[in-house]
Amino acid sequence: MLIQRLITAAIGIPLVAAAIWIGDALLAAVVALAVFIATMEFAAARHANRTPLALLSALAAAALPAAAYAGEEYFLGAIVGVIVALSAAFTLTNDPIQDVQDWVWGVATALYFGALASYFVLIRESGNGRDLLFFTVLTVWATDTGAYGVGRLIGRHKLAPAISPGKTIEGTLGSLVTGFAAVFVLNEVLDLGLALEDRIALGLILPPVIGVGDLAESALKRSLSIKDSSGLVPGHGGIADRLDSLLFAAPAVYYYLLWLV
Repeated sequence: MLIQRLITAAIGIPLVAAAIWIGDALLAAVVALAVFIATMEFAAARHANRTPLALLSALAAAALPAAAYAGEEYFLGAIVGVIVALSAAFTLTNDPIQDVQDWVWGVATALYFGALASYFVLIRESGNGRDLLFFTVLTVWATDTGAYGVGRLIGRHKLAPAISPGKTIEGTLGSLVTGFAAVFVLNEVLDLGLALEDRIALGLILPPVIGVGDLAESALKRSLSIKDSSGLVPGHGGIADRLDSLLFAAPAVYYYLLWLV
C-alpha cells in the first residue's frame, strides 16, 4: 500500500505543480474536472450517479471554477445560478418526497466541492497568486503529514472516533506544530514577505481549519457508510479524498489576505 501511495504521489504531485505554475485557464479546467469527479463520487456512493440531477449537480460544480476564472463577481453570480438551476430541476420531479434527498445532496455537493475549490482559482488569479497557491497547498500537505506521522508514532487517544477512528489527539497536536512551522518556512522559501503578525496569525488559523476540513469530509463519508469516496487514485482513495483539507484552507487564505493583508 505504501509503495502504491508513493508511486501515485510521484505522478500526481508534478501534475498538480504544473497546473499551479501555469495557472490561467488550465488550472480552472483542472479544478473543474476534479470537482466534477468528486461530486459524481458522492452521487455514486448514494447509488444516485445515474440520475439526471446528479449529472446536473456535477456540471454545476464544474461551472463554478470557470466562473471564478472570469472574476469574483461572476463567481458569486454563478453560485446563485447553481442553486436556482438545481431547484428548477427539482420542480420537474414526479415524487418530491422521495427525491428531495437527491436535491439536497445535489445542491450541497455542488457548492461544497465547486464553490470551495474555486478559491484555488481565485488565489491563483490574485496578486502573487502562484506563490500563494503553492503556499496554501504545501501548508496543507505539511499539516496533514504532521498529523499522520505523529499519530502513527505516538497516537493513543482518539480525536473523533464516531467520524474518523484513525485520527488521534496526539496527531492533531502534531499537525498544529508542523502547520505553524510550515507557514514560517514557506514564507521564506517562497519569499512571500508576510509580516510577523500575519505569519503568526496564519500559523494559528490554518492548521485547525485544515483539520476541520478533513473531519468535515470524513463526517460526510461516514453518513454514507464509506471509507473512501472511490478508488480512482490508487492508494489514496478518490478525488474527493484528495480535496478534503484543501477545500477549507483555500478560502481561509484568500479571505485573510483580502481582508487583513
